Amino acid sequence: MPVLLGGVYKLTGNRSPAESLAGVKNKPDYERLETARFIKRHGITFFRHNPFFPVNTLTIMRGAIAAQMLGVFERYVDEIYRQMWSEPKKLDDPAVLRETLRESGFDADRFAELVQDPDVKARLLDNTERSVARGTFGSPTVFVGDEIFFGKDRLRDVEEMILATRNPRHANLDAILKRFEQPDEVRTFEKGKFELVRIGGMTIGRATYEPGWRWSLHVGPATGASSCSVEHVGIVISGRATAAMDDGNIIEMRPGDVFHIAPGHDSWVVGDEPYISLHFLGADHYADHS
Repeated sequence: MPVLLGGVYKLTGNRSPAESLAGVKNKPDYERLETARFIKRHGITFFRHNPFFPVNTLTIMRGAIAAQMLGVFERYVDEIYRQMWSEPKKLDDPAVLRETLRESGFDADRFAELVQDPDVKARLLDNTERSVARGTFGSPTVFVGDEIFFGKDRLRDVEEMILATRNPRHANLDAILKRFEQPDEVRTFEKGKFELVRIGGMTIGRATYEPGWRWSLHVGPATGASSCSVEHVGIVISGRATAAMDDGNIIEMRPGDVFHIAPGHDSWVVGDEPYISLHFLGADHYADHS
C-alpha cells in the first residue's frame, strides 16, 4: 500500500535514520554492515547506493497511486526501485522523473496530470493516515492478521507467523476449484469477451476474440483511449493475434507463447480462427468500463 513516509513520521513524531543516527558513534557503521549482510544473504547483485538519497518522495508516491489507477502498479514499483537503487537517479527532480517514466515506457504526461489530481492526493493521504491508525511508524511495515512487523530484518519472522497461523487440520481441505464455464465476471464487447476467475488472491482472465476483432475498434472506444494502457502477462491457448506497440514494433503471438506486453499497444486477431489466451497480470483492469 503506497504511503507517504514523511507523513507517517509527522503523524507519529518519528524521524528518519539519517536524522536519528546523526552524531551517534558506531551505530551508523553497524547499520551499513547490516545492509551489506542483507544484500549478500539475498544475492542482491544490482544494488548501488543512491548519491542523491534521501529524496523527497511525494511525487513518486502520488505516482504509485496513479499507477494503481492505470493498472501498471507492479511494473511502476519495479521501475522506480530500479531507477532509485540500481541505476541511481535524483527522482525528486521533476525533469529527471518525467524522463525516467518515459524511458520505462510509461505515459509521462498522463502521470504528470494524475499526480496533481485531488483524488490521487486524497488517496495517498488516506492511506498514510489509515496505516498510522493501524500501528505503523515507519517503512517497511507488514501485517499478518493483526500482528505488526517492522523492518526488512523481520521478514523471516513474517514468514514464520504466516506458517504458524495456518490451521494444519484444514491443510488438505484448502482447495478450491473454479471453471471459466462459470466465471466470476464476464466483460463483453463486439467480437469478443473477457471472462474473469478470482482465486487464491489472483484474478485470471480468459480472452476470446473472433476473427476480425481489434482492440482499437472493439474495446478502446468504450474506454476513451487510443491504445491499451494495461500491462499483460499471459499465455496463448489457440489462434493468433498481434501486439502492436505504440512505437511501431509488432509481434505475432501463437499457441504456447508466454507473453509480456507493456502498456501502450493495439492488438488484433490474425487469420480466420478465434483467438484464446489466459491473462495472469492486468486482468482486473482490462476492458473494465466501470
